[in-house]
Amino acid sequence: MMNCHERKVCWTTVVRLLIWVGVIFYVFSRFIPCELVYDAQVIDRLDNGWIQGLHMAFAGHKQFGTEMIFTYGPWGFLAAGYYPPTFRISVLAWTFLSLVYLCAGWRLARHFSDNRLVAWLWLVGFTAAASIPAGYDFNARLVAWGVLLLFLHFFVEERAFTPIQALLVVSLGWLSLVKFTGLMESVMLVAVIATDNIFRYRRFPWIIPLWVASFLFFWVVAGQHLSSLGAFLCNSWRITGGYTEAMMQTRNTEARNIVFFLLIALALCALTSRIARARHRFLGVLPLVGLGTILFIVFKLGYVRNDRHELAPAMALVLISLACLAVAWPVRKRTAGAASCLLIASTLFASSVFNLWLPGDGLRKQLAGTFDRYNLLAPFAGPLTGCLRGDYEKNLARERKAHPLPPIKGNADLYSYDQFILFAHAMPYQPRPILQSYSAYTSELAAMNAAHLRAAHAASNILFAVQPVDGRYPSLDDGRSWPELLTLYDIKGTSDDQGTFLLLSRSAVPREFQLTPLQNTSARFGEPVILPAATNGLVWVEIEIKKSLLGTVVSTLYKPPVVMLAVSFQDHTQRLFRLVPGMAGGGFLLSPLIADTRSFAALASTGRKDLAGLEVVSITITADTGSGSTRCYQSPMPVRFYRLDFPRQDFKLDWPVKPAEP
Repeated sequence: MMNCHERKVCWTTVVRLLIWVGVIFYVFSRFIPCELVYDAQVIDRLDNGWIQGLHMAFAGHKQFGTEMIFTYGPWGFLAAGYYPPTFRISVLAWTFLSLVYLCAGWRLARHFSDNRLVAWLWLVGFTAAASIPAGYDFNARLVAWGVLLLFLHFFVEERAFTPIQALLVVSLGWLSLVKFTGLMESVMLVAVIATDNIFRYRRFPWIIPLWVASFLFFWVVAGQHLSSLGAFLCNSWRITGGYTEAMMQTRNTEARNIVFFLLIALALCALTSRIARARHRFLGVLPLVGLGTILFIVFKLGYVRNDRHELAPAMALVLISLACLAVAWPVRKRTAGAASCLLIASTLFASSVFNLWLPGDGLRKQLAGTFDRYNLLAPFAGPLTGCLRGDYEKNLARERKAHPLPPIKGNADLYSYDQFILFAHAMPYQPRPILQSYSAYTSELAAMNAAHLRAAHAASNILFAVQPVDGRYPSLDDGRSWPELLTLYDIKGTSDDQGTFLLLSRSAVPREFQLTPLQNTSARFGEPVILPAATNGLVWVEIEIKKSLLGTVVSTLYKPPVVMLAVSFQDHTQRLFRLVPGMAGGGFLLSPLIADTRSFAALASTGRKDLAGLEVVSITITADTGSGSTRCYQSPMPVRFYRLDFPRQDFKLDWPVKPAEP
């Protein structure tokens, strides 16, 4: 029989084992995918399209950088969503990444405390911060892996390069191909640690070849050609660089939250700098550079487009505060006290952000939800029971019922962003390079989509709708492609009784369009520009809006003012729209105003009865500032007007009757 001491040791071992199993179970439950794509509001439908598109691009071995250009890479489907052909790969990938995370997280947790229970609690808290809210958590995950590598190397490990660091580097090489911001973060962290290896340890920076090797390995495993890597890097930079001006959005609470974010971020940097300086002297600036990079990236992610993206920087502050607490606690009481205060401050800030963007579902409820039985079991129930597949099929059935389509032969694409309709109807998907029209942020990207339509491998059928986002001038989104759509495709009908989409089919006899120069002039902020007369009433315009040096700095660090376009009509009425500078430079149809799908059909038709009164007679460019002007853009701005000519089509559509105006 066992004596009391032996029984106590046995029970201690059992308890430790159970806690370890619980922690591992919790980590897996937070990272292994278990959610469908969204299917509710407009912004969710927009996300729905590109998320599912990334899954299908991986399954179809689309070449990123040429056939697919987006802010996500070939492994982007790991960020969110469910698709049967990629689900098993997603589960295996996140199982490996979770194991790496566990090893690295436990190493940092044990540095925080020798007490296993305290270390376990820290790891659970760090995991929760890296994974909530569910469905919008990938940016926080990127921060978690980067913070673990940075803090382990500079504050925990005593050697230049360790197996745990090597595993983290391999993971970051993989995650760099999920989202382009992850690639930028990884490159900077690798550079910082490599510099430390050279100057502090006097060792060869093995981190560089290991990261490059893992990046290339996972690039090839994703079915990508090495020859397309250059185009991927170039075009990913283009689409990421154009994001600020095209997608920026400001809210009333933004200024206050930015002040809180910056104060906490600066305090975290100061605390990290103090600990690093005590350990590494002048080389203590290196972890500060790495931490500053992470904070800058999440700041841009959250406050360029100030919507639910703000959840990412809020949770990043919590993650970094926990990491600072882990390395500050063993140093001295004063430093540990400062780290504890920063953790409280960042948690309170995150709670306020959650209450703002997820009312009724705040941070406390989200945290409690991670321990909910369903959330704990869902990642395991999905692969084992197939319940996700059943929910996915029901989702497709609901989509088909909500958006029926007539029989369509051949492959298809959809303009502007609601691609999930194609997926629900199991149509062969033949996307343009920038798969959603609002994302063709620059003239170069818009030109790629237009060139794709002229190629032999363009989609045989297109579902088309005018769906501008953020109040943009409607013809801006994929504006360079409109003349191609009007001449290379024939309008065959509408998708349903509501006329939601036009059905376009590749024309057997392609037509041609012409742009005839009318006038070259210039525009200044706040000054109206009269349009030249065009005999057929169709006016195409190219507006070069270039950033000044101040604008380049402001755009890099934060965001410039939004540019607006006021258009005036013959009846002296005026409408105000958002103007995206990169899109305006590539050219778009200015007059008549094509604000909806019905107007686009009228534009293509020989009748054109629905366009009466939509001819624009003058435009005024302003900035969304108190004065209507800004020094962030050069003024005057070159403006070139053209007359657009193309052969009309003879067709008749039975549109639903419009409801009477209130």
